[in-house]
Amino acid sequence: METLDVHGKRYQVPGTWNEVTRLQLLDVLRILYGPESTWPQKLRLLSVLSGVNLSVLLELPAVQCVQLYDLTDFVFDEEQCLTQQLLPVLMLPARHDKARTKWVGPRSEFRNLLFGEFIFADTYFRAWATHQSAEALHLFLAVLYRAQVPGLSPRDPRWQGDQREAFNEHRLEHFASKLCHLDDATKLAVATWYRGCRRQLEQEFPEVFDVHETDAGGSQQAGDWGRVLRKLSGGAFGPVDTTARQNVRVLLAEMQDAARDYQKALKNAK
Repeated sequence: METLDVHGKRYQVPGTWNEVTRLQLLDVLRILYGPESTWPQKLRLLSVLSGVNLSVLLELPAVQCVQLYDLTDFVFDEEQCLTQQLLPVLMLPARHDKARTKWVGPRSEFRNLLFGEFIFADTYFRAWATHQSAEALHLFLAVLYRAQVPGLSPRDPRWQGDQREAFNEHRLEHFASKLCHLDDATKLAVATWYRGCRRQLEQEFPEVFDVHETDAGGSQQAGDWGRVLRKLSGGAFGPVDTTARQNVRVLLAEMQDAARDYQKALKNAK
């Protein structure tokens, strides 16, 4: 956090994506992707991130105000990633869901995301990012966010670290037909968080993602994660349907080890 002093009053300004609040995240995305305004984009971002009213910022000397724009730089920094889950629970507008269902998402940094979920989410995410397909975006949301199981908690014998209904790819279209009613800022916020967590995985397991990107080729289409799994393991992990319920981080770590062992064996064979 950065401290900003305006007219003797101190404000705390986030310096990374992981320091923003849920409301700040949504407001930032509305500014970045919403309609243009009379006021400069960075001025509005500064107001949202600092909590300083726009009218107060406009009272500052223009040079001083522009110098404060640096506080918004992390928003445009490709190296900065959002991995904290700021939207753990979503609710649809009452007119679209009279039951007021709580739609629960994965935990921060994909800590409880399963490999099977990741395969589907990544496929739909890349389809949306490449073709801007609304259908792909809504299916992507349906993979990650599922209805909360009533009464499920660590005290329940059924507890396995996840409040969501078990992942079932056959129900994705049904869930997508409901989650499509979320507002655009919320949809973008989930996508921003997913992109940050995926980037973190890429940095932690580079050999695995290198194989995946090569497998996808230059077409910008998602590679087949099942094929990547087989390529790196030689079948050691078994078919995809038996690994789908493993934690994605655990499985990627095993795949990374397998990739490094394979490369080491190749070098020793020369």
